[in-house]
Amino acid sequence: MLITAQKNNKEENYEKDGRIPFIISSSYLLTFLFIRLAVMIAGSAGSAASTAAKTGDLQFYIGSNIILFGYHIHHLYIGIFLIALAGWFSITRTEFIDRRDNALIYGIGLGLFMDEIGLLLSGGDYWHSTTYLLSLLLGGIFLNIIFFPDFWKDLRSHLGEFNPKNKILRHYKSSALISGVDKLADEADKTGKVTLVFSGLIYIIVGMLIISNPELVYYWVAGGFFLQGLTKFVEAWKA
Repeated sequence: MLITAQKNNKEENYEKDGRIPFIISSSYLLTFLFIRLAVMIAGSAGSAASTAAKTGDLQFYIGSNIILFGYHIHHLYIGIFLIALAGWFSITRTEFIDRRDNALIYGIGLGLFMDEIGLLLSGGDYWHSTTYLLSLLLGGIFLNIIFFPDFWKDLRSHLGEFNPKNKILRHYKSSALISGVDKLADEADKTGKVTLVFSGLIYIIVGMLIISNPELVYYWVAGGFFLQGLTKFVEAWKA
């Protein structure tokens, strides 16, 4: 009985750790921004080493690029390895590594992979605009998971109860959303300073990226409009 109770308690704690989404999201965003800035500063994209590797003239090189046996080892492969490693630890629930450390590994791997998603989809163009579009989209999803979980949970429950034969939606009779929004507001007050510092850091880094790559303005403005649209939906639902 004691072993069963301890196992159930462990399972409950495994499911309730609300810091996991924040660790994944922040490590993903910071890794993405760091590696992109590092590539810009080092000039790794289109360097002489990467060009020589494509023509087969270079077999081994470790510097701004990694060339092994004539193959250019992009950091997206390192990202895939870290994601797979985190997946293995998560599925097996090994005690070798803490769950939060595993979330950090996953976020870093995801950041490394997403930094070269445009290169993968375009057939070799590291600066392809698809990278910014998909990375902003994924970042927006993560921010919704962190800051609006009660809203989406309540929306899902109402959609599950929705009867299309009724002209009046039953969710207007429920105060669950209001209490959820109040709870979210309380949590936001507690973490207000952290959120402001994190947001300020993101804006400064993105500003630096825009200066070095003006095309990013298009996707940053579009992402801002999408997030504002989601905010208006939340306010409309609350009203």
